[in-house]
Amino acid sequence: MKHGQGLRQGGRHLRDMSREETQRHRGGAEVAEFSHHFRAMGTEVAMWVWNDNEQRARGALLAAERFFAQTEARLSRFRPDSELSRLNRAAGRPFVASRLLYALVESALVWRRRTGGIFDPTILNALLAAGYDRPFAAIQAEQAAEHSAAAAGGGAGDEFATQAAAQVTAEAIQLGPQQQIILPSGLRLDLGGIAKGWAVQQAAQRLGMWGACLVDAGGDIAAVGAPPAQSWVVSVADPQLPEQEIAVLGLRNEAVATSSRAHRQWRHAGRPAHHLIDPSTGAPAETTILSATVVAPRLPDAEIYAKTALILGETAGLAYLHQIPGISAILVTEDGRHLMSGEFEKKAYVSSSNFTERFRIPA
Repeated sequence: MKHGQGLRQGGRHLRDMSREETQRHRGGAEVAEFSHHFRAMGTEVAMWVWNDNEQRARGALLAAERFFAQTEARLSRFRPDSELSRLNRAAGRPFVASRLLYALVESALVWRRRTGGIFDPTILNALLAAGYDRPFAAIQAEQAAEHSAAAAGGGAGDEFATQAAAQVTAEAIQLGPQQQIILPSGLRLDLGGIAKGWAVQQAAQRLGMWGACLVDAGGDIAAVGAPPAQSWVVSVADPQLPEQEIAVLGLRNEAVATSSRAHRQWRHAGRPAHHLIDPSTGAPAETTILSATVVAPRLPDAEIYAKTALILGETAGLAYLHQIPGISAILVTEDGRHLMSGEFEKKAYVSSSNFTERFRIPA
């Protein structure tokens, strides 16, 4: 990527700076910013790290890319040979999971209880019934070619999935000794949000051993440390007018996530649909919130907070965010209002002297 160009991903945009522009001195040793871009988990991933050794920095970035590939291979619902897919096929029978899968399922169920069922890993049947039965890029391609998304997976199979989902709930999932998971027959899991958030946070922590770093995977961002003499400066774009900014943030050892209906949407069976399922109805959420951006100490917490607030809607969603300590958030409504929680307005202020070296993050 050439200096001055941008990378758009998940409604976000990060400015890539040249090595010459970003060289600094710290403690007598010259450090520079190195970046790496690739595709994983159905989105664009971008990583930046500061280090005084190019070979070491490049090696760390490549290792982080391999980590993303390994995590996707194990946890993607779109890969029939992934461990998650094998768990879903084993519904009704005991399944001995890896430590990672067991821990993520356990964590997802904890978050389900914390959010009163709004964050629910058992929505896969509902996603399939809404037409999200293949990677979003494939859905986009079909929509662009004026094909119906229903043609690839509608009919009795979707009806069965909806009926099956209504008969069993997450409370029936059994977590046993030796990492044993028993899903009720007819129940299937989607760990997309929590798995991606976990992967981003883990990648940032691993990369952070080599220097200040920032990892962005389609809108899930984790920053470890900070560049010399400044924060990681990022700006959030308006979901309705992506070329305009609604906020500028300075991040140090923090995470930010945006949940939005503006990008990942399609038409299924002649009706508009999106990926944010309301578990209480089993259908795409009906909400006046267009996007929710949350700054929190870690991912995937920020991602879950944002998704929950969006599904709850502006009144209940804002009340939900208000009662969570240590986070800042902004909700953008369909009619363009900005609803803030925590110290977001204070958090969003960054001195204009840093603007020439900021990352731009669309919502």
